[in-house]
Amino acid sequence: MYWLKGKKTYLIAGLMVLVSMLHLVFGDMSLAEFVTSEHVNTLFEGIGLGTLRAGISKKPIR
Repeated sequence: MYWLKGKKTYLIAGLMVLVSMLHLVFGDMSLAEFVTSEHVNTLFEGIGLGTLRAGISKKPIR
């Protein structure tokens, strides 16, 4: 499991985005229904989680 070191959060964030996009593409809802559903919330949480993890992993500029 050493190869997962530092990548687990990115994996979870990517899966969150993938699942919410699959609900949009293959679900029985229109774009307007998707935007008002909880799936768009999961999409933004996944994007935010990945962004937060990328920001934490960067070294500060000096």
